[in-house]
Amino acid sequence: MPKKENSTEQKPDQEKDKSKGADKILLQPIVDEMQQSYLDYAMSVIVSRALPDVRDGLKPVHRRILYAMWTIGLKAGGKFRKSATVVGEVLGKYHPHGDSAVYDSLVRLAQNFSMRAPLVHGQGNFGSMDGDGAAAMRYCLTGDSLVLTDKGIVPIESISKKTETAINLRVLNYKGKAVQADKFFNSGKHNVIRITTEQGYGIRGTYNHPILVWKLNEFSQPDFAWKLLEDITTNDYALINRSSCLFSKQNASLKTYKAKPSKKQKKIGLPSAMNKDLAFLLGALTAEGSFSRGQISFNNQDARFYDKVKNIIIKEFPGIKLYERKIKGNCQELNIYHQQAVNFLHAIGLSKEKSDKKAIPFSVLASRQDCVRQFLISLFEGDGSVISKKEKRHNGESIELTYNSKSEQLIKELKTVLLNFGVTTTAPYQDKRNQCYKLIISGSDSIYNFHKQIGFFSREKKEKLGSIENMNKERMSKNDWIPHITEYLRKNYPTQFIKKHNFDRYNNLEKNYNALKNILNSRDMLMIDWILKNKFFFNKIKTIEKPKIKETVYSIRVKNTCHSFVANGFINHNTEAKLSRVSEEMLFDIEKETVDFIDNYDGTIQEPRVLPAKLPNLLLNGTLGIAVGMATNIPPHNLTELCDGVSAVIDNEDIDINELIKIVKGPDFPTGGIIYNKADIKQAYATGKGGIVVRAVTDIEEIKAGMHRIIVTEMPYQVNKADLVAKIAELVKDKKIDGIKDLRDESDKDGVRVVVELKKDTYPQKILNRLFKLTNLQTTFHVNMLALVDGIQPRVLTLKSVFEEFIKHRKEVIKRRTEFDLQKAKDRAHILEGLVKAISIIDKIIALIKKSKDRDEARIGLIKKFKFTEAQSNAILDMRLSQLANLERQRLEDELKEKKALIKELESILSSSKKVLSIIKNELKELKEKFGDERRTKIISGAVDTFSQEDLIPNESAIVIITHDGYIKRLSPDTFKTQIRGGKGVVGLTTKEEDAVEMFFATTTHSDILFFTNRGRVFQLKAYDVPAASRTAKGSSLVNFLQISGEEKVGAVLSLDDIKDSKFLIMVTRSGTIKKVPIEDFANVRRSGLIAIKLHSGDALEWVKPSNGKNEIMLISNNGQAIRFKEDNVRPMGRAASGVRGIKLKDADNVVGMDVINPDKASQTLLFVITANGYGKKTSIKEYKIQSRGGSGIKTANVTAKTGKVIGSMAVGENLNDDKSDIIAISGKGQTIRVPMKSVSKLGRATQGVRIMRLKEPNDKVSNVALV
Repeated sequence: MPKKENSTEQKPDQEKDKSKGADKILLQPIVDEMQQSYLDYAMSVIVSRALPDVRDGLKPVHRRILYAMWTIGLKAGGKFRKSATVVGEVLGKYHPHGDSAVYDSLVRLAQNFSMRAPLVHGQGNFGSMDGDGAAAMRYCLTGDSLVLTDKGIVPIESISKKTETAINLRVLNYKGKAVQADKFFNSGKHNVIRITTEQGYGIRGTYNHPILVWKLNEFSQPDFAWKLLEDITTNDYALINRSSCLFSKQNASLKTYKAKPSKKQKKIGLPSAMNKDLAFLLGALTAEGSFSRGQISFNNQDARFYDKVKNIIIKEFPGIKLYERKIKGNCQELNIYHQQAVNFLHAIGLSKEKSDKKAIPFSVLASRQDCVRQFLISLFEGDGSVISKKEKRHNGESIELTYNSKSEQLIKELKTVLLNFGVTTTAPYQDKRNQCYKLIISGSDSIYNFHKQIGFFSREKKEKLGSIENMNKERMSKNDWIPHITEYLRKNYPTQFIKKHNFDRYNNLEKNYNALKNILNSRDMLMIDWILKNKFFFNKIKTIEKPKIKETVYSIRVKNTCHSFVANGFINHNTEAKLSRVSEEMLFDIEKETVDFIDNYDGTIQEPRVLPAKLPNLLLNGTLGIAVGMATNIPPHNLTELCDGVSAVIDNEDIDINELIKIVKGPDFPTGGIIYNKADIKQAYATGKGGIVVRAVTDIEEIKAGMHRIIVTEMPYQVNKADLVAKIAELVKDKKIDGIKDLRDESDKDGVRVVVELKKDTYPQKILNRLFKLTNLQTTFHVNMLALVDGIQPRVLTLKSVFEEFIKHRKEVIKRRTEFDLQKAKDRAHILEGLVKAISIIDKIIALIKKSKDRDEARIGLIKKFKFTEAQSNAILDMRLSQLANLERQRLEDELKEKKALIKELESILSSSKKVLSIIKNELKELKEKFGDERRTKIISGAVDTFSQEDLIPNESAIVIITHDGYIKRLSPDTFKTQIRGGKGVVGLTTKEEDAVEMFFATTTHSDILFFTNRGRVFQLKAYDVPAASRTAKGSSLVNFLQISGEEKVGAVLSLDDIKDSKFLIMVTRSGTIKKVPIEDFANVRRSGLIAIKLHSGDALEWVKPSNGKNEIMLISNNGQAIRFKEDNVRPMGRAASGVRGIKLKDADNVVGMDVINPDKASQTLLFVITANGYGKKTSIKEYKIQSRGGSGIKTANVTAKTGKVIGSMAVGENLNDDKSDIIAISGKGQTIRVPMKSVSKLGRATQGVRIMRLKEPNDKVSNVALV
């Protein structure tokens, strides 16, 4: 938008400035300026940052990364290079933004869970589906960091003096294996961070340097993780390696350190390589030696130690003379004056500095383990000590093993070297009295390892140290412990064994390993195995310092998939990259002027505007981008289908979406999954927009009877697996999903495996459906196929239009490639024509060249005399004499013939659109054969069904038990096997003390159950909502399902399936009141319940049964009375009514049974009664005459002390006397029996019946009975 001219009259001083050449100042309205600036910014974001080009499917940063890797030779067949090299190349030449933005883009191009066909081949940690970040692109340490290599324990800066060079080392990785390091980098000066642990181990590195730490993951499980130094906190625990070691394979050669003696000096012998005696000598001199006035002195009180050192000097330096004397303190002292020996010892690392500057000689660190061991023996003999102590904490015995030195550098190096022997040490502290640092070897394991692998020289110290073998091996170390493990186990495994023991010490973990195997799940046992195998020293971070001074930092490239190495005991990490084979297809022919190039950001070099892109990358890998006012979200697809789809559009320009969708079936996500509803896919492809439902691939496994688990093996695209597992755990914790017993992620390099363990008798499909609804196991991918057309115009594209734009691009690329090849062929043919002609007149040409003064005169002569062009003349002058041979002449003629044929073919391509399209199809066919694979994402034609809970639960028979104290449970009738009459039965449930079974009825899982309480209220609940439980379980409290008060009890239950053909509900109370209510009054039962009957004080509702209005009623009392009357004696009433008298009861009597009798079937109906002591019988209804409502009734059973009073009854038909009709009786203490109804005798009204159930407990009574 052009800027408006300022209409304000200019002031004189402005005119004056203008006349002097000052910049013109235009007054611009702020609204216009903001509008223009916003538009400029928006277009910059749209075109140069956020949206992909439809032609190559890349955003600018991705295009620049691939082109930069191409130009520096990181081809698929070449070697990997550090990711930092790629990022530096992109930043320096093409993309002047932050390095993290470029690195994050590079990482995504390498992720096989983000890209259907990764364009970068990454080596190292490039992140995971759990949302773990990639490792740092550059890991760098300060030069003094000691790296464990097969050439010794070496400072990283000493590996090479070059800035970047190939090396051949083996280093120790975090798995304890020696792996190859093949490149060294001096990365220059950078800001560094210094971290130090509570035990004094430290490392300095760049802010983005990653180390291995131990922490609680998002599921509160102990786990290791890579963490950048800039993200380290004092809550982190560094993993220090001490269980694996790596020393030099050979002793250091010392030949280059031999100095020639001066003429005045006597020549002596010098060792050519490090050996055990020389290492012992260096240890003694480091501890007890001193430099003064060009000489080395050594003294010691221990004559044996002194003689050992003296003899080594004489042996290793033949011809040397020593000066000896006795000094104060009963010490013997020797002095080495010979400068050849002094200079040699200094050259191989013996420090000339004062005691506070001493260090371990590099020649020792670069030698074999046995030499390092000898050095440590003499070093500790000189400045180390071992003391036997008495402590109550360890049965009165303890050892203190220490080393003292004024040199902080020596102490730091010693800590790292001792780790290589499995010896850990405490943080050194400085004694203010003598300024010495005191280093303590702590923990019985470390002292024992020192005793076995190093030891002392003197007998006295050896004996004291040897007493470690007699001390208590099970005592716990103060410093060597495993964080988080005990708390985690106690939280997740609340067993007495777990609560009783500690597991945060290695000895306890090993001792209790077999017991843990029987308690822990497989995932947690893998964690225990990993801990015990590696035996890392867990060290909490104590200090984090950020010096202001930059330091030179270094790194090495580890040629191994884990890319880790050990330095200073810490474990370090990085990434490398090169182009993938697929991405090379994006770049082939770029050198043939197939695409336009534009200036880079500073105009110094050029970069491609778009890549040649032989494959349809926009759809192959998809993209996600947010611009100003617009966004794109394109899913990945299958390459085979895309190649066929493009070919189909080439073959038929009028192809419609219905045909295309048969070829390109839908998105194909790298993570697999299942897509539902082809109609949604069709809409997205036809319009460029739409939502596609994606589900995880799941399977339900039956572990054993009634026990299931859900296995997730493929995830929806872009779903963070760790977040998903955390979400499921949260839903279980918040009780939004019930029935999940355990949850674990067993995913590994072979694939995804998330296991959801379910509780027994939980419906797995119901749980899975809830997970689909409440978590990202089901997601919707919102397609918006927005891309730049012609490099500048944002457009929402259909599937067909994407293919058309790709074909258009490839036609242009092939045209330009053909023109390039044609010009090259013509140029070569032109040269060949000149050479062939020259050979035919070679004698004349040779004569002309001989006569010419120089090359220019010969060239001009060829042009003028023989009509050659300048290019031909130069080629003739460059021609070798060997080309004059007949065979060479023939070869030139053959090549000319080939070039002319090629020219003809290339010209025919340029003149034929069909040939261009045929080339595109052939290239796509080659790509399909080379890179095509099977679909990973399945497609289901129909939409995701909207399941109700009932759809997911089988409709099965069930028994519901309710106890007197209000506990309820559901179980299968098959739980109780049929027994003979008079048996003892089995335990039907375990009740609380003083609890008893109150109610017991049969139903089906899909039934709606009406719960009528003793207070006259009614509630409704699905049978499957009652938790299934084992036969002996006590069940769940009813208050968890019904809004009942503490004193309120369920007195009657009714399945709505049983009343669907009925008109009324007949209600009977304990005191004999009866009421009839129309069934439609209970059509809508609120969650808070409804009033079913108004009760008098002290009465309770006990029975509710359906009726058609024409039936008969039977009421049975506790004392054995029964009354039969017609239902029409009771008029219908409203819910709030109290009812009328049904039976007249004597004092202390109450109703125990109620039945509704069909008068048409009365002659075939029997009344079954059961007494408290387990006696029962069947009696024909015909023996009970019909009376008027409200009478006292007649006797139905002979109640005696033997039988006990009647506790229940039911009307049964004679047709029930078969094998499929059983009664289940249950006692107050939970004893249960199931017997066939046919085994119960048919007897008269006044009889006592036969024994049905023999009660085990003396005071137990039958409490309820049900027919199944």
